[in-house]
Amino acid sequence: GPEADPKRAAEVHWASDGDMVRTAYALRPEDDDFCQAGILVREVLDDDARERLASNIIGHVLDGVKEPVLSRVFEYWKNIDPDLG
Repeated sequence: GPEADPKRAAEVHWASDGDMVRTAYALRPEDDDFCQAGILVREVLDDDARERLASNIIGHVLDGVKEPVLSRVFEYWKNIDPDLG
């Protein structure tokens, strides 16, 4: 089978300019489940792409999604973008 060839791999060197500390990540206000998706919808997608996204979501939701999931779908998308939700 395949074997590693150390001669073909580059030597890896790295450095730190301070102490390395293992600590928990500190949450920031923009660290939520909806921020990045909202930026995508409002700032990245153009009007046509937003329309296609909304049509795609609506098409899937109308294909048999029932309560209580239906309410959660609307709440989810409203959190991402009020106009889309």
